[in-house]
Amino acid sequence: MSRSPRKAASPIRGFIYAVLIHIIFGALIGVSLWFQPQVIEPLPGKPVQAKAIDLAAIERAEAEKKRKATEKKKAAEKKKKEEALRKKKAAEKKKKAEVEKKRKATEKKKAAEKKKKEEALRKKKAAEKKKKAEVEKKRKAAEKKAREAAEAQAQLERDEQEAVSAFGALVWAIQQRVSSNWSEPGDFSGMSVSFLVKVDRDGNVISVTITKKSGDSRLDESAENAIFKASPLPFPTEPRYYEYLKEFNFVFKP
Repeated sequence: MSRSPRKAASPIRGFIYAVLIHIIFGALIGVSLWFQPQVIEPLPGKPVQAKAIDLAAIERAEAEKKRKATEKKKAAEKKKKEEALRKKKAAEKKKKAEVEKKRKATEKKKAAEKKKKEEALRKKKAAEKKKKAEVEKKRKAAEKKAREAAEAQAQLERDEQEAVSAFGALVWAIQQRVSSNWSEPGDFSGMSVSFLVKVDRDGNVISVTITKKSGDSRLDESAENAIFKASPLPFPTEPRYYEYLKEFNFVFKP
């Protein structure tokens, strides 16, 4: 039974509260109309341009910034790679040039050594050729000398044979010339005396030397005198025979 009056009083309380609120608001409005508020004018300021925030534009700007940063990074990397490649190529080119230089130097050295060897070989061959030519020349000269000597010897032998033959043809005449100039009384039958007679180119007797005595001095001396008296003796007129006949053995038989 006690709960029912409270439920009946609630709407009344609410109404009272509402009236009080309106009274308060009314009083406040009256007071505000009573007082004249001082108007405060705002100070002039710089106009501020309002900017609308565009998230899509910001995202695009960030994306563009990132793109440019990426491109810049890529460009820097590309430039770095290109620089590295350029340096690598330059190093390879330098190395290649050095290798080529060394190769050319080696080839030049080899060419110089080859030329030196060829020159040495040429000189060696020239020296050998010269030596061979000198040996051949000496051989030919020796052969010529030997041939000439042989020919000269053969000629000497021929001359000697001819001289002997020519002298042989005059031996009888010499015997007769000496005999006609010999006169010594006595019997000298079976006796003979040998002489080595030396004459000049005209057959004049230069010297007479006994090589074998007869045993009788009278015969030996008379025969020697007869040879001198018979001078000039018959002698070959050919000059080249003289060397073989300037001295000859003469046997005198009375």
